[in-house]
Amino acid sequence: MEQKRVGLYLRVSTEEQVSTGASLAAQKQKLEEYCKFNEWHIVGEYVDAGLSGGTLNRPQLQRLIEDGKNNLLDVLLVYKLDRLSRSLRDIILTIDELRSYNVDFVSLTEQIDTTTPVGKLMFHIIGAFAEFERDIIRQRVILGMDKKAKDGYVQYKPPFGYRFEDKRLVVVEEEAEIVKDIYRAYLRGNSTVQISRAFNVPRSLVYRILTNKTYLGRVKWGDNLFDGGHEGIVDEKSFQRVSELLKQKRKR
Repeated sequence: MEQKRVGLYLRVSTEEQVSTGASLAAQKQKLEEYCKFNEWHIVGEYVDAGLSGGTLNRPQLQRLIEDGKNNLLDVLLVYKLDRLSRSLRDIILTIDELRSYNVDFVSLTEQIDTTTPVGKLMFHIIGAFAEFERDIIRQRVILGMDKKAKDGYVQYKPPFGYRFEDKRLVVVEEEAEIVKDIYRAYLRGNSTVQISRAFNVPRSLVYRILTNKTYLGRVKWGDNLFDGGHEGIVDEKSFQRVSELLKQKRKR
């Protein structure tokens, strides 16, 4: 039977080491004994010393996850769950991510072991919580983005003629004049191909400029259109007339 390749993750803050005695050396000794008993091969030690468990943004933890992604590990072994994180949400999501790379998780103190049948069942429960947590995060993100759109914030790449300043669109005058000239040219009867050649820009850009309601000072989000917090470049009458001409040409 092939030996499992194990990565040991160790973490301690200065305060914890003094107050609880859960030093790096003590954790490492227990983990090594566990690996020896199970005849597992330790292929890496990932040590974040003196770093808080309140964030996943720890160098060695991120290296461990990357190694798991690159198929360098079979098992992540920790002394205690809170060595991985103090946040239950972060623990669940991290274990779930590692499992997606086929890396099992073992916590020595809590006797959580996804290499066993019972542990695999526990993983499925953890996975359900992870999926639930991801759904909650997605909902929060969507709600936040909806709110920003309603408040007039653009949440997509600034179109030609604008740039971001303090998270708001501001007009780039030189580009804005080109946008206006493109509208004028189209209203005079020039085709998008002719305009593309005259302004030396891709035809696709010409079409995007002629159809983008951001130039009206609006913000498009999903199927909705909101008043933006930025200045419009094109007037409503010109935009509507261009839209009618484009529609007529599509019908031909």
